[in-house]
Amino acid sequence: MNKKVAQALVDANVMKFGKFVLASGAESPVYVDIRVVPSYPASFQIIISELAKTIEKMDIDVIAGAETAGIPLAAALALNLNKPMVYVRKRPKGYGTDSKIEGILNKGQKVVLIDDMMTNGGSKLKFIDGIRVADAEIENIAIVLDREQGGSEILAENGVTVHSLITLRNMLDYMKQKELVDEETVNKVLIYLKQNKD
Repeated sequence: MNKKVAQALVDANVMKFGKFVLASGAESPVYVDIRVVPSYPASFQIIISELAKTIEKMDIDVIAGAETAGIPLAAALALNLNKPMVYVRKRPKGYGTDSKIEGILNKGQKVVLIDDMMTNGGSKLKFIDGIRVADAEIENIAIVLDREQGGSEILAENGVTVHSLITLRNMLDYMKQKELVDEETVNKVLIYLKQNKD
C-alpha cells in the first residue's frame, strides 16, 4: 500500500460513508470523491507526483484525460512530464467536429488514459473506443483508485493494463489503522465489494 497516497486522500477527505448511488446506478455504502483533490494543493501534488512515477515507465506520446475527473489530473501530468495532452469525451459533442477527442492526437501515437478511479470499467471502454477510433494506440490507463469491482479484468480483455496508485481495500485498511473508520463500516463496505464485483 502506498501510505503517502493514502494519507493524501485522507487529507483531501475523499472517503464518504453512507448510502450513495454510483454512476453505474448501483447503490454503495462508500463514495470516493477524488474530484476534490485539486482543491487540496498538498494532496494534489502528491497524487500527481506518484502518477508521474508510474507514467514515466511507459512508452507514451500523449497523455489523455478522461472527461471530466481525469482532465485536471492529465493537465498537471502533462506539465510535469512535458508531454502533449488531449482529453476524451464520453460521447461526441454533437456539433463542430463531432469528435470525442479534444486536442491534437495523431494516427499511431501511443496514449495513456488518466482518470480518477474505476469501478467496473464500463466508462473506460468508451474512452478507449474514442482513442482507437482516432487511430491512436492505447495499452495503459493510470488511475488514482481502483474500487476492484471487475474493471481491471474487463480492460485486460480489451488489451489495456490498469495502473492504480491505491485500491479501495487499501484505503479502508489505512483508515482503520489510523482509527478514522470503525470496523463495522469497513466490514459493511467489504461485504458490498464482495457482492458487487462485476
